[in-house]
Amino acid sequence: MQARTGGSGANNDGRSESPARQASRLQRARLEPIDRLAVMAVVGGMAGAVCGGVLGGRQAGRAYLASRAHRLPTTVAGWFFYHKWKNYRVVLGAMRGAAVYAARLGACALAFAAIEAAADRAAGEAQAASSALAGLATATGVSLLARLPRSSARRARHAGLAVGLAVGVLQDAAHVAAGRPPAYVAWINRTINNK
Repeated sequence: MQARTGGSGANNDGRSESPARQASRLQRARLEPIDRLAVMAVVGGMAGAVCGGVLGGRQAGRAYLASRAHRLPTTVAGWFFYHKWKNYRVVLGAMRGAAVYAARLGACALAFAAIEAAADRAAGEAQAASSALAGLATATGVSLLARLPRSSARRARHAGLAVGLAVGVLQDAAHVAAGRPPAYVAWINRTINNK
């Protein structure tokens, strides 16, 4: 069990922790790392599908209008078929866009969760630094894959770091409220109380 949790089995006071307590040190949002990977990939994919469907449908509708602008229908039946085919193209474009964006955003969410889980395991517990590192690494990877210019890549890295840090701090606050403060919070409390 110790290899799975990455901890030594001792808490900050030197006492031995139970396996259930030790495993909970890696939990975020009450999910173990492997479960969190699956949930984040699915949720990211679903969000990407919704956004991609809207964007793809809108783009397909505009492309259809642009391709038919020079020969618009003149009869009622012509307008009926024009809109019918436009709707078909919009639906097809929405499905294509949904598939592409679902794959992209799902992969980004999976990468974030995997990096965060690996950093948590290395640290021995879930903490804000792991989320910040995951946000920075994911933003850097996306910037490289998208071949963003340096200024845009720098902004993406800053945004990734800020979002990752915000997510991590919120999760750490939830752990503190649940009575399981991260090691750095316990260290800060001990340092303040000793003065």
